[in-house]
Amino acid sequence: MNETSIIVASNKSNSAVADSKDFYSLIDGSFVRDGLKLKVVNPATLDTAGVAIVPNLKDLQQAIYAADRAFLAWRDEPWKVRSSLLLGLADVLRSNVEELARLLTREQGKPLQQARDETISCAEFLEHCSGQELRPVVFNENPEAYAEQFYVPYGVVAGIVPWNFPLETAISKIGPAIITGNSIIIKPAPTTPLATLRFGELIKDVVPPGLIQIIADDGSLGPKLVSHPSIAKVSFTGSTSSGKAVMASAAQGLKRVSLELGGNDPAIVFEDVNVMGVAQAIFNAAFLNSGQVCTAIKRVYVHVAIADRFCECLAALARNAVVGDGLEANVTVGPLQNKAQYDKVLQYLDEAEKVGRIVAGGKAPPLAGYFMNPTIVTDISDEASLVKDEQFGPILPVLTFTDVDDVVRRANGTPFGLTASVWSADTDRAARIARRLDSGMVWVNKHLEFSLDYPFSPCKESGFGTEGGIEGLKEYAQLRVLS
Repeated sequence: MNETSIIVASNKSNSAVADSKDFYSLIDGSFVRDGLKLKVVNPATLDTAGVAIVPNLKDLQQAIYAADRAFLAWRDEPWKVRSSLLLGLADVLRSNVEELARLLTREQGKPLQQARDETISCAEFLEHCSGQELRPVVFNENPEAYAEQFYVPYGVVAGIVPWNFPLETAISKIGPAIITGNSIIIKPAPTTPLATLRFGELIKDVVPPGLIQIIADDGSLGPKLVSHPSIAKVSFTGSTSSGKAVMASAAQGLKRVSLELGGNDPAIVFEDVNVMGVAQAIFNAAFLNSGQVCTAIKRVYVHVAIADRFCECLAALARNAVVGDGLEANVTVGPLQNKAQYDKVLQYLDEAEKVGRIVAGGKAPPLAGYFMNPTIVTDISDEASLVKDEQFGPILPVLTFTDVDDVVRRANGTPFGLTASVWSADTDRAARIARRLDSGMVWVNKHLEFSLDYPFSPCKESGFGTEGGIEGLKEYAQLRVLS
């Protein structure tokens, strides 16, 4: 492995925020204070970030009953009432950015500024949703042959949330579910429930009982929630393997399902780019949240004419990253979120050392938590696990190409189809190539730039259904026609 000059933060725990406060589920307008105590680990220090109280099956049943009751009232509320509630939730988020962000960093590991950005983006999303409406469409105005298309809410929605963006993903499900007239039960991941549970505490007196409920889980309640006959719609974000299990369970009741799953997102870089500028953009899009982003760049195909320079630029950026506890100033790369993911990425790293060439990183820094230095790997085959799989960590393979048709084939040679990007000074060429890539979202000369007005629909084993824009709202409502 190459030695690097990666900057390492001190990793000293901040005792002012390292307490182990209990966090409670919000069920039917009240907090459930009795249940299994689930210790949530701070991945930067391995201390306890907080304790989530996991309710029992009886509590879960009560939550489902309450959600059904709340739905029957909420579906009849005027759109303006629904809109006002979302604005109220956004105000709660904006008023508590610092507290929620610090909780996110403590439980998830991301640098504090990224956690602040996540919290603010949640408020912005709800504010945007508050202005969206599924309006009826009249096909024929003739009274004798009147025909109209309209939408009705499904009912009780189960929102299953992953550990990489726990608050943002929860809010991305709450907004469209509520504005379209549904009730929703949010189930955070067992390793990152704290900020979402705290949000539930903050909105207790803002929302009608049962309309929005947030339930801690140790892994036992999720399958019970998804399979319950009163759940009408499941919105799941997580791994492809877990998504398949959710889909199989939901199939028993033919529930409506939307899945946003894993990705192995390629970037194709042509020889005419500004090497340093594009390297910086790709580094940012690959190593955000320590690479734990389903839509992050997972592999880079660089034209052979600039490959050496491009790889060295990436390596320099990796060496200059500041690795450490996200609560400390100037940290740019936090830990992996949990030990299972950390061990998985270590396996990719071990293989990469054997079948590729590590030009930066390649080792863990001397810190207590689940840290790994940002790693750049080159001279590696498309058949390596690091290239074929979704690594979900701070390790990026760089491959070369000369032939356009060949690189398109290689980029598409995966069961995933989440996002991709093409980089070239010739934007027309880049757009032509982008249209050939099997991904739900393909960017030209950018990556990870989403618009709240644009729909995003993954393909292949990256899931199905749509998020964002008006099309995303339609995932939470049944189309009907009156004729």
